[in-house]
Amino acid sequence: MTLDTVTINTLATPTGYNWRPWQLEDIPNLFALLLAAGEADDRQIRDTAADMETQFVDPWSDPTTCSLAAFTPEGQAVATARTYMNPNQSTEARCYFDVEVHPAHRGQGLEDFVLEWAEAQGRERLSAAPARLPRRLMHGVQDTLAEHIARLERHGFSPIRYFYRMRRDLSQLIPDRPLPEGLSLRRFAPEMGRPLLDAFNESFRDHWNFEPVSAEEWEMFFIKRSSFRPDISFLVMDGGDITGFSFNTVSPAENSRNKINEGWVGELGTRRGWRKRGVASALLCESMRAFKADGLDYATLGVDTQNPSGALGLYERLGFEAVKRFIMFAKDVVS
Repeated sequence: MTLDTVTINTLATPTGYNWRPWQLEDIPNLFALLLAAGEADDRQIRDTAADMETQFVDPWSDPTTCSLAAFTPEGQAVATARTYMNPNQSTEARCYFDVEVHPAHRGQGLEDFVLEWAEAQGRERLSAAPARLPRRLMHGVQDTLAEHIARLERHGFSPIRYFYRMRRDLSQLIPDRPLPEGLSLRRFAPEMGRPLLDAFNESFRDHWNFEPVSAEEWEMFFIKRSSFRPDISFLVMDGGDITGFSFNTVSPAENSRNKINEGWVGELGTRRGWRKRGVASALLCESMRAFKADGLDYATLGVDTQNPSGALGLYERLGFEAVKRFIMFAKDVVS
């Protein structure tokens, strides 16, 4: 689908701006837009401009057709939308989208327009999904953004899932959680990249809306992420097999912007055969000790409040507290 199909034939495009798909050279400008929106909305922007460049040609989102940005006549990026959809759907076709408007340009119709564009573009993408699959548009939002939430609801989106960002003060005592007998702990090493991907996909396959990560996506979004810290990421081994993992990140730029010195437990998982044996708690405590030794003050993570593995309860028992809440909104699309 071309840009003209969505913006001209079906929607009334706000005037006074230059509209076009993202280009690689726009990344610093677009990143500045994200930072301005994040500051205005009290939201953390975890990626960097370098990450956006690495992830520009996303397997789920061709920027030439799946993105849109508005620029002032002076060239400042002030609004953006982009859709993302797994090219290999299996049980449900889901198209996610992101939208942002610069706080200085809100209230002029841009917010509704980028949402409408993202929905129209998402519907077009979903129309190509296999007919047997249910189809759904999805968008996540921080629960403090009342105007954005009201806009989503006016456009027919409904909340379907809730998530917490949780944080733990590392000055508090970190308990000792030894591994079960026969298991060992090791730090991540490059040769473990592919085995870790396999363990990751197995560990999360029964989680809500999980879609297996390809080798290309693993490299782009995990291994090459600027904040990935292999030196403080851990694997639990049963002989030569990975039974659990803690994939951890630290972003000095984000910490400086938000005036908080924290590390993220980005992905914490245990393969099915080793669950309920203390592997996750051992990994989490080891990660917290490594964060503290690295000079960090807090450990932070995200959790699905309805996680079937009982992760929320584990985090609460280990001293994590919810600091932000997020809502996943969705709209079913009938072909």
